[in-house]
Amino acid sequence: MSVQNKSTCATVEDRIKVAVRVRPLNFRETTGGWPLILKKKSNCVTLTSNNTLQRDNTTKDKNKFQFDHVFWSLDSPDESGGEPVGQAEVYATIGRPLVAHAFNGFNSCLFAYGQTGSGKTYTMMGADPNAVGGADAGVTPRLCLELFQMRERIEAEGHSKWSVEVGYIEVYNERVSDLLAKRKKGSKEEVFVDVREHPTRGVFIEGQELREVSSLDEVLGLIEAGNRVRHTAATKMNDRSSRSHAIFMLLLREERSMQTATGQTITTAGKNSRMNLVDLAGSERVAQSEVVGQQFSEARHINLSLTTLGRVIDMLADMTKNKDSQWSMPPYRESKLTFLLKDSLGGNSKTFMIATVSPSGMNYEETLSTLRYASRARDIVNVTKVNEDPRALRIRELEEQMEQMRKDIQGKDPAYVAELEEKLRLLEAETQKRAADLQALEREREKNEIREKMLRVTEAERQELLSRAGALERQVEESRRQAEYHERANQRLKEEHAQRERELLEQMRRREDEMERIRRRKEAEVMSGQEQLRKTMEDLERERRDREEALRVLGVWKEELNAALSDSRQSQEQRAELERQNAQLADRMRQLESEREAQQRLLHELELLRDEHESLQRAVMLLRTEVEEMDQRHDRTTYHLLAVMELHAECYEAVVARLGVEHEHQLNQNARWDADERAALERRNEEGLAERDSALSALQEALADCQRRLDESETAEERLRVAYEALEKEKDGIHENMKLLQQAKTEVEQSLEAMTSERDELRENLLSLKKDYDFVVKSCAKLRVDMSLADLEHQDELARLRIDNDAFAAELRRALGKLNASEVRLKYLRSLCKSAGLGGSAESGEDYQVTRSVLAMRKTLSK
Repeated sequence: MSVQNKSTCATVEDRIKVAVRVRPLNFRETTGGWPLILKKKSNCVTLTSNNTLQRDNTTKDKNKFQFDHVFWSLDSPDESGGEPVGQAEVYATIGRPLVAHAFNGFNSCLFAYGQTGSGKTYTMMGADPNAVGGADAGVTPRLCLELFQMRERIEAEGHSKWSVEVGYIEVYNERVSDLLAKRKKGSKEEVFVDVREHPTRGVFIEGQELREVSSLDEVLGLIEAGNRVRHTAATKMNDRSSRSHAIFMLLLREERSMQTATGQTITTAGKNSRMNLVDLAGSERVAQSEVVGQQFSEARHINLSLTTLGRVIDMLADMTKNKDSQWSMPPYRESKLTFLLKDSLGGNSKTFMIATVSPSGMNYEETLSTLRYASRARDIVNVTKVNEDPRALRIRELEEQMEQMRKDIQGKDPAYVAELEEKLRLLEAETQKRAADLQALEREREKNEIREKMLRVTEAERQELLSRAGALERQVEESRRQAEYHERANQRLKEEHAQRERELLEQMRRREDEMERIRRRKEAEVMSGQEQLRKTMEDLERERRDREEALRVLGVWKEELNAALSDSRQSQEQRAELERQNAQLADRMRQLESEREAQQRLLHELELLRDEHESLQRAVMLLRTEVEEMDQRHDRTTYHLLAVMELHAECYEAVVARLGVEHEHQLNQNARWDADERAALERRNEEGLAERDSALSALQEALADCQRRLDESETAEERLRVAYEALEKEKDGIHENMKLLQQAKTEVEQSLEAMTSERDELRENLLSLKKDYDFVVKSCAKLRVDMSLADLEHQDELARLRIDNDAFAAELRRALGKLNASEVRLKYLRSLCKSAGLGGSAESGEDYQVTRSVLAMRKTLSK
């Protein structure tokens, strides 16, 4: 009971208690021949630097550090002859006070600091956390055992009950995970939680899994379950090195009970406390631990958080010693570890620090750094107070006063005692009413906490909606950028298309000019060839007539000769000569007939050439028609693209305008609602606190009046009646307050309903925004499809033009082949003319013209 009655509402300044534990040498340090660099005398530690080259005991300089406790755990005694300190002595010094502080309502913290392999986990948890009764049991299992034992002793007195909850978290790579969260069987997946800060509650962990326990076995089972998923690894410095900072939390809550005269039991909330047992990951030099890969990243995060912890310790120590310090606020938020330990370092907590060090010269730098940090931590002063509701404290004090009054009236006059007992019953009834009101207020406080949680959830949903709206805005902005990009790409395509169109038109114009020149040359060549053929035909016709005349003359001569032969019977020689001449004339006639047939064939070939020329002209007309159709298709495609771009711009502007208006409206509405709701809650809380303070002050006045009536017995009854009337009025006031609280509850429920409707409206707006976004995405996709179709049409037009050009080239090649054939035929005709003896000037001119035509056609085809 003595532990429980120590309470005060005033704050107390309490310096952090620091202890140092020197562990035994390990195998590497023993076999390496390193000297001892630590000496202990009382609570002072002396660090001597060794010559690392010679490895002897020669000292160069000394560092002395004073601490609250020094535990020498080496096998050899210290300078004062003290025996090595075991786990039990360590717990009795730094662990047992934490249990007393917890039941007195004080927050407390114990954290172990030191390099890797210096014995932090052994000190906190022991070699085996389940071995509670063994000599190697650590501070945590011993503390939990004594905590449950003390709880049994306190609850046996029958005045209060205590509930115990535990939590277990780790800080790994600057992320906080819950080691007691529900996981699949055998799974080691991390369950991350968030670290928050409340104006009155301080730093707390949102989403943490807290387990209520009633025995030591349950606590040890939870510790074992948490250790199974904690990050550990083997390094060169430690076979089982902790790769994360672990914090084991114990939360204690008291529930007080009061027995009324009628036998009714009234329970009220009492004290509460929180205890943090911190096992920090060890600082390490990468060169010594030889870690790589993932372990190197872990070591970097560990050293970073420990460096931030050292900076916080330095700043707090400087702020404690020097009131004019340049530091106004330590950088708690730069690391998750320091943020979690904010209340333990400079806040509302009774804090113990145990620094574990190695005595070997092998770890001189790390030991010196640890001792310096520990020495600086002794300068930090925390401001502690009992965690208890002031109203519950006042009711408990009233109970104690009434108990004292009962003791004082024992042995007095029975009538006077009866009168005082009646007054005490009235006071007890009023106290019961106050306790009932306090219970109602507790329930209302719990409801308010639930409402605050709902408000936080709603705020989180609002923030999520705002983030989604921001994401939609970014998506719209991205769509706008994509639209601008596609517009620029479309503009480039249009420019390239126009450039290709100009090049194509220029190429077609050059080809048309070339074809026109070829056509004119061919027409001129054909006309000249026809003129030459006409002249040749006329010459051949005149020759034919001359030959027919010659044949007629020869026939006349033949008849005359035959007549002469028949008449005069000329000689055989003349007749043979005539027969020979007659045979020559017959051969000449056959030759002339063959030449006439050749001329007819040449005329037929000229007709074919004329038909080919006409087909070439028709092909040119078809090309012109196709070019005009391609221009029309290009105009239609351009018009369609412009229409799609205008539609996309209109849709984009409409979506942006709608999003802007809805976003602005929603922000204004949420800001107004949030401000009104917070103001209403603050007003109601302030009014409730003022009313309860006035009620408590009235109760104090009634007690003072009762004390005066004990001294003045003659006026006691009258004053008691006045006090009773005053209490009746206060009772009516309390009833009115209850009505007001009921109205406030109704208003809060209405606000929650309005908030729910606004949340539904926000969800509908979000769905509408999603639909608008889908429409924008579909429009962009349609635009891409239209652009792709336009590009395909453009490529098809180019392909058709290439095919037409290839066909035109093939036709030109065929025409060239026919011209070559014509050249051969003309050569043949020329040879006939020469054989007929018609002269060579015309033939040579015609040959020259045909040769020029053929060369021109070949040059055109080569181009």
